[in-house]
Amino acid sequence: MRLQTTFLRVTSLLLSLSGALGCGNSVPAGTNGATTGGAGGGAPTIQQNDPGSPVELTPSAEQLAEVQHLEQSLAGLSGLDAAAFAKRFPTSFEATPSYDPANVQGLEKIQASTAKLNDAELAQLSQTGFVISQRQQFPSFASGYASIYADHLPLYVSADSLLNAIHKSYDDMLAALESTLLTQELDGLLAGMQQNLAANASGASADAVADSDVFLAVARSLLAGQRVAPVAGGSAQLVQSLFDKAQAHSGVADVTLFGVTRKNEDFSQFEPRGHYTDSPQLSAYFRAMMWLGRIDLRLLETQEDGSQVFRRRQLEVAFLLRQLIDDNLRPHFDRIDRSIAAFVGEPDYMLLSELDRLASDLGVGSVADLAPLSDERLAQAIIDGNYGAQRISSHIMINGGAVATLPLSRSFALLGQRYTVDSHVFSNVVYDRITSLRMMPNPLDAAFAAMQNDQAGSLLGKDLGRYDGYPEALARTRQMVDEHPPEFWSGSLYTLWLDSLRQLSPSVTSAADDAQTLFPVARTEAWGRRLLNTQLASWAELRHDTILYAKQSYTGGPSCEFPDAYVDPYPSFYRALSAYGAHGLELLDALELGSAVPQVVATMRDHFTQVSFVADALGGIAENQRAGADLTPEMLAFLNEAVVVQRECGGDFLTSGWYKKLFWNISKATEFDPTIADVHTEPMDEAGNTVGRVLHVGTAAPRVMVVVADTCGGPRAYAGLVSAYREKVTENFERLTDEGWKDVVGKEPEVPWLKDVVAPAAP
Repeated sequence: MRLQTTFLRVTSLLLSLSGALGCGNSVPAGTNGATTGGAGGGAPTIQQNDPGSPVELTPSAEQLAEVQHLEQSLAGLSGLDAAAFAKRFPTSFEATPSYDPANVQGLEKIQASTAKLNDAELAQLSQTGFVISQRQQFPSFASGYASIYADHLPLYVSADSLLNAIHKSYDDMLAALESTLLTQELDGLLAGMQQNLAANASGASADAVADSDVFLAVARSLLAGQRVAPVAGGSAQLVQSLFDKAQAHSGVADVTLFGVTRKNEDFSQFEPRGHYTDSPQLSAYFRAMMWLGRIDLRLLETQEDGSQVFRRRQLEVAFLLRQLIDDNLRPHFDRIDRSIAAFVGEPDYMLLSELDRLASDLGVGSVADLAPLSDERLAQAIIDGNYGAQRISSHIMINGGAVATLPLSRSFALLGQRYTVDSHVFSNVVYDRITSLRMMPNPLDAAFAAMQNDQAGSLLGKDLGRYDGYPEALARTRQMVDEHPPEFWSGSLYTLWLDSLRQLSPSVTSAADDAQTLFPVARTEAWGRRLLNTQLASWAELRHDTILYAKQSYTGGPSCEFPDAYVDPYPSFYRALSAYGAHGLELLDALELGSAVPQVVATMRDHFTQVSFVADALGGIAENQRAGADLTPEMLAFLNEAVVVQRECGGDFLTSGWYKKLFWNISKATEFDPTIADVHTEPMDEAGNTVGRVLHVGTAAPRVMVVVADTCGGPRAYAGLVSAYREKVTENFERLTDEGWKDVVGKEPEVPWLKDVVAPAAP
């Protein structure tokens, strides 16, 4: 269910009215701005026969007052430049401590082990108090922990390792639901809708029936992996053409849908990525859901000059699709929609339930009842109810130059892609949201605005001064994200995961009232960048796991032990992870899927229970550390139960331990599993030339980190593991898969802001 809070309602209204806070990836008009052709070729030429009706947006006085109030709350950010931005979001760190390795307890154990530091790494440890070794990597966190355990080293439990277990379990649980339940539910839904269309589509125009027939036939074809014929007058040639384009997923093409030519439809999005390459069934499900999630019905469609036209024909199709989902089919739809909402969140399109409310507003019961109503009344009802308002634009929009920022179309999508604050951030900080031609966002934008990390803002450097309007847009977006209500952050596993990352930001971890309880190294600027690496690596895994649904913006043996241990000292992070587990259990109860897939639900319940148990235990240890107390024997015993590894000829196999139990699929715990996810698309460059640049974020192999923590007994060295974060931009709409990324990830460079934190690989 969409969160009907005042803040979210007014924000979406503002975007759709003027685009002033968040239009998405428009591109400047240019001689090459309208790209034609693309995958498949040979598309039929169909007469564009729905010119639409021009409309003027006339929001109510109450709506205007709410928008004005929101604008007033952001007024203090007006005209913010780079210098003012730095003052508004200052970063404060302590001087980096230095250590004489000879005086650091525990280091002698590390130097006598397989984790021995070389001279360069020792030098960095003495200068900064911690070192991340590019030289020492492991295929997985589990295998790394096994090595540390076998060498009897003092252990540092990093947030990175917990978050990696969350990622692998989230991804595996979602894939299991899709394979065992959602694919079948989708097949039943689409087949039933097409059957209902063939049997009885009375009251709808011939065009709306044919449009719905094509729409459903393409979705069914993609799910089946072969063309399914239309049944109610839809064009078989058009179905074949669209099916071919989606299967080929090779770039942009002009297509005619719902009587309107849509320029630059990006079919590269139909390339299965993430876990959707694991089986033909998941690949087919991916393509079908991508169709249902991205092919929207644009009820009020924005034109290149900033004007909007009402599309009666597309509203008819929306009402007809609603009508086709009868009482027998609605449970299929609800299981799909609620499951995705539990994992990812609310759609960024008009909901099916909102069509019911619109019908009530209009006093109509069926699609036939729309006929006597004027275009003006229908359009005004959409505006009055704020129906179909988007916050993220996810299709290519061309700005003809008549207005600074294009408003977003009002759209309905049957199973629309989901709103995420990180994509919202990216939408707001590129052209034409800002008038200067900043065509590609920086992942640091998301870290600053979505994850509340002020240090990320300071690392944006020259970009803040290079692009007019960018500092203000970034600051406004940060304030908007920060004002999302608590129920938003607990609304899905996605937002709960993202909220746990927010707890690692300097504004939280170094709060004035408890900053001195952090060990000295954790109060330094370099350590801040280490945590930023943790956040962005986990965020990359989050986006990887939700690649289909998140709406993308467009610009040893049992005799071993750990003799001592230290956990990442962030109690609020562990509380957030515990909340993730608790809410996971609540969401499972709400979904009521136990009778459909009892074994999957039972194992998901075990996973969420274990997450909360481990997070609560580690949180208690973190609070103990922040209070300056030593580990109790019970705490050390718990940490020694993290991993127990039996070495066999086939490799390392985790036999027990709470870290193992964090993984939903234990067989994948020791696999080398780097991930890659495309998060933003820049269709065209500043001159309007088609470039198809795609921003990817990803991970590489986990790395050894040695850190010095000041304890009651003096400085002590601990060995742990941290994530490796990567970024890559491709061209020509190339979207990378995990399989391709695994082959090249070792050649990809460090991100610039992390280079001097990671010790070079040279011996």
